Amino acid sequence: MSEHLPLNALRSFECAARCGGFVLAGKELGVSSAAVSLQVKNLESYYGKKLFLRLGNKISLTDAGETIYLDVAAALQELSRTAEKLNKSRKPGHFVISVLPDLSELWLLPKLQQLIEALGVSLDIRVENDPIEFEQGAVDLRLTYDARYYKEYYQTKIFTDVATPTCSPAFWDRYGSEDGTFDGVPAKYFLQNRWGAAYASEPTWDDWFASTKSPKGFRDASTISFNDMSLVIAAARRGLGIALAPKVLLRDDINDGRLILPSDISLPMKYSYVAICPHEKLKKTTTQRILGLLEDTRDTKTALQEWAQSLKYATPIYTELSRSGPDHGPIFTIEVRIDSGETAIASSSSKESAQQAAAKALLEKVLNG
Repeated sequence: MSEHLPLNALRSFECAARCGGFVLAGKELGVSSAAVSLQVKNLESYYGKKLFLRLGNKISLTDAGETIYLDVAAALQELSRTAEKLNKSRKPGHFVISVLPDLSELWLLPKLQQLIEALGVSLDIRVENDPIEFEQGAVDLRLTYDARYYKEYYQTKIFTDVATPTCSPAFWDRYGSEDGTFDGVPAKYFLQNRWGAAYASEPTWDDWFASTKSPKGFRDASTISFNDMSLVIAAARRGLGIALAPKVLLRDDINDGRLILPSDISLPMKYSYVAICPHEKLKKTTTQRILGLLEDTRDTKTALQEWAQSLKYATPIYTELSRSGPDHGPIFTIEVRIDSGETAIASSSSKESAQQAAAKALLEKVLNG
């Protein structure tokens, strides 16, 4: 028997037994009767016992069902009391943000001070994986990647990202090629990111090299692999290798010179990063203000790419027109071009910020006519 109790199945079983049917249980739990029935079947498989006698639309507990029902009901009631105590201990005025681990340090943390000052409320930040329970955790807003677990809630896209190669300047000085290719990088230094157990379609190094028409494939050649995005980026920052990581999460490291982008080739990620909340929470002024602030911080390069894709244009092309100034304080001038022939030019002290500025200028140009 598995050591992990199927809590959702236990909850569905208790509710069906108490309500006397799957339909009423589904209404109480906010799911379909078929979903309740499936959870009960999962619990029956878990125990190896039949828990209900099913007679048309009616159900009744079997001897095995009666044996576990009282214990299950008592345990769930105790959990409910504990959750209620925790919710009562929550400080008034706190706005609870639940955030995916990948987003917490590299995307949300740099924005916290701005959010606190703009909102005028205290924030309770909870770092946790999907799925979460909004009601039990008294969560006001969820920030995550891919909204599949929250179809019944309000959701809005924060940004769509691309996976791009990144490494430390020192690593590239040691292994990089003058022509910008990765031919001089040993296969063992291509850090592998497994993206987590729930995803199988996000870009890999094999996908990236296939997009460059390179015959190379690395699969198991890397010395280190990770299932945590923050760790794989930290490994690249420390010079342990070259990572394939979401570009938005690299922004501060790029701007501060801890990481570089040795290639202009990136791969689109399949899903978007989203903000999610219960519909009733959307009525709160704080929720509306924080959603507005989060949308204002979207990556302009990503926004331009999304706009181009909506018109079936190719990915915008960024070209370095010039680099001037001393080595310790260079100025980059970047041009961005889209399929329609529209262009924009911007300059900045880093290539990434110059690209962002050019993207913003071009987006404003095409949207404002």
